[in-house]
Amino acid sequence: MKPPCLILLIFCVAGILCSFTISGIEYYFDSDPGPGNGNQLYPSRDAVSLDEPISTASLEPGIHRLFVRAKNDEAIWGLPQSASFMVPFTAPAFSERNVAAVECFFDTDPGVGNGNLIHGRNGVSLDELVSTAALEPGIHRLFTRAKDDEGVWSLPQSRSFLLPWAANSAPEITRLEYYVDADPGFGNGTQVMLTPGNSVSLDFAALVGEIEPGNHCLYLRAGNSEGSWGLPVCRQFSDGIPAHLSLTVNEGILTLSWEDLYGIDTYKVYSAPLPEGMYAEDASGTFGTSDWTAPVSETEKFFQVRSIYGE
Repeated sequence: MKPPCLILLIFCVAGILCSFTISGIEYYFDSDPGPGNGNQLYPSRDAVSLDEPISTASLEPGIHRLFVRAKNDEAIWGLPQSASFMVPFTAPAFSERNVAAVECFFDTDPGVGNGNLIHGRNGVSLDELVSTAALEPGIHRLFTRAKDDEGVWSLPQSRSFLLPWAANSAPEITRLEYYVDADPGFGNGTQVMLTPGNSVSLDFAALVGEIEPGNHCLYLRAGNSEGSWGLPVCRQFSDGIPAHLSLTVNEGILTLSWEDLYGIDTYKVYSAPLPEGMYAEDASGTFGTSDWTAPVSETEKFFQVRSIYGE
């Protein structure tokens, strides 16, 4: 259904020559039907100011162009004037439908209607036991989707899970790797030396190399003797250097702000009259969670923000 829409025609059309009277005005959309074949408006004076609602019911949604031109009393048409406008698209009306079926499947889509069927009802909240007896131990993905009473299937939603190995048959952990922030791909992290076994407990120093100041995530994952990798585990950390520092001044108040760091107990602000000078703790301001405000000093200052562990 085309959306009902009116556009307001606001054009000022002067006499084609000052000695002639305007005897007709017409408009059309997009394509010129030829002079005299547009939608006619009939004024009766030398200068016309139009303020006219125009129906767009015959137009498809999208961008269009409205043209207007005038004719004088000697039947001479002027050049058209134009303006672009858009007939908006409207979403189809939503109608509530009944849920006729729900199905689930593991890992690979067998095609709509070919999963494990669970028959639901309108407004479905499922708390259903799903058998994993046909699956091998390891990481899998469970997908679910629903069909309405008109036979239309929804997009599937999914969750990952681990099907554990039996205690006496679990493959040995043979590889352990870590990386910071961005995943380099399985096997491409920094390797940790270990003795293979069904379970591994290690203390090791992680070398993270050069990183940007601020918060980071150290990921650790293990691989087994069958070539499978586990899901990575993240531990957040920071290098203790306040990052994304900014300084603003508004109505005589100076504000220093920074990214709040993981594992930091407090912060301190230091200032000096010169950038290479002796910095001393500045007690003129007040701390927020990750900012510091103070009245603007009458003398020039340079600032440092330092993070403090365990104070």
